[in-house]
Amino acid sequence: MLIPIERRGREPISSQIVAYLQRAIAAGRLAPGTKLEPIRVLAKELGVNRETVATAYRELERLGLTESTVGRGTFVHGPRATSASGSAAAPAERSFEPTFARTAESARDLAAARVDYAAPEGAVRFERLIPDGSLYPHEEFRKTLARALAKGGAALYEYGDPRGDVGLRRTLVERMARAGIEADPDDVLITAGATQGFAIATRLFCDPGDAVALESPTYPWSFGSLAAMGVRALPVPMTEQGLDLERLDAVLGRERARFLYTMPSFHNPTGISSSLAHRRGLLEIAARHGVPVLEDDFEKDLRVRGRGAPPLRALDRSGLVLYMGTFSKSLFPAARVGWLFLPPGVMRAALLAKRALDLTTSPLIQAGLALFLKEGRYERHLRRVVRELGARLQAAERALARELPEGATVSPAEGGFLLWVTLPAPFDTTALLPEAKRAGVVYAPGELFHPDGRGRASFRLSVAHTPVPELERGIRILGEVIRAAQPRGRKARARALEAVHV
Repeated sequence: MLIPIERRGREPISSQIVAYLQRAIAAGRLAPGTKLEPIRVLAKELGVNRETVATAYRELERLGLTESTVGRGTFVHGPRATSASGSAAAPAERSFEPTFARTAESARDLAAARVDYAAPEGAVRFERLIPDGSLYPHEEFRKTLARALAKGGAALYEYGDPRGDVGLRRTLVERMARAGIEADPDDVLITAGATQGFAIATRLFCDPGDAVALESPTYPWSFGSLAAMGVRALPVPMTEQGLDLERLDAVLGRERARFLYTMPSFHNPTGISSSLAHRRGLLEIAARHGVPVLEDDFEKDLRVRGRGAPPLRALDRSGLVLYMGTFSKSLFPAARVGWLFLPPGVMRAALLAKRALDLTTSPLIQAGLALFLKEGRYERHLRRVVRELGARLQAAERALARELPEGATVSPAEGGFLLWVTLPAPFDTTALLPEAKRAGVVYAPGELFHPDGRGRASFRLSVAHTPVPELERGIRILGEVIRAAQPRGRKARARALEAVHV
């Protein structure tokens, strides 16, 4: 019996159990005579103590909805109530109460799904990891799409090749060759963004109950996606150089991870890019343990400083690395086009996973993107975006240096949209968020990026959506909020959490 529980809600958990079972009985989903699960079983399934369930069962019996017998258990009270005339009362109309799968409930319980980013009009938005709409190549892409449609004709309205447009796959292979990645177009699978690439990799390697190693902190919907498929997350901490390789070696030696998910360049949320030596060390550990690696290079084209180390896929000599990318950050999210460079022998299984998800990615958008790249328009667009991004990152770093309190740190960024800020103890950025929103600035609290709720002193600041003047204004406001904040006790934190939960 899966009963949705809001663990941080104001209503006691026992009352939530009573309300859910009361609705289920009234709607007929629990018919008269149905035996409820034993107290110890339900308590274990819900992750609560037995007395909580026992209290709920006693209340149901007091309401006349159930009957308990020692040695037999608790049963739904039956028969149905009758009217004064003796005939069966007509059941009242009630709204449908869905019974969710356990995996759906696990995904729903993510901290990232419970945070309300609503703020006053005019607030500076630092939580958004989507490009600034003023930088979209709207007119150029519209014209390119029209030319692609004129050339491709009616075929672009069909499902298309599930592997993706061959012209786009060839162009991607040519572009990745500049980064040292050798591949054949037949080893490239076009996906509906990087999120689908992650889902395909998980379906390739994982059964329910399996585990995946990933960085902590990391992209929050990665462990949400794992939870939705019944797969456990094995968090491995980050260091200033990238993934903690010593801890990674220990985790892979202790647990059977089906693959490792990592972002070695412009890591989300820390912005860290690891060195060549670090990448080689990671690949050595993965090869020794026989663990495939899913490399997420979601901001590959957004470098503003330095040259950077080659992707893991370019260094891989064991055929372990699945290389994933997307146009969502460098171009615009609505394209919903990403890619997977697959190791040999994986394409057939990946195609089955892809077809199970959506058959194929839009042939029309793919054809437009292929032509946009081929004509050099994408490179011209990137030059404009990278110039603006460099200015924003520099302005944000200078403003943070002025506004943050002593002891705060900012992870250095060589590119991408992100800066990771850690405040000195005892700051709690989740508890601070309601005050920041009232003052007119929004950020992403650090605990959202940890599967175990750590990172409360940190927050992610995105410059993706905010021009320099607004960015400087927002950081000035944020500095005022931080300076005004006082250390909080547990009760103050609990009240603040209630204010940010949806």
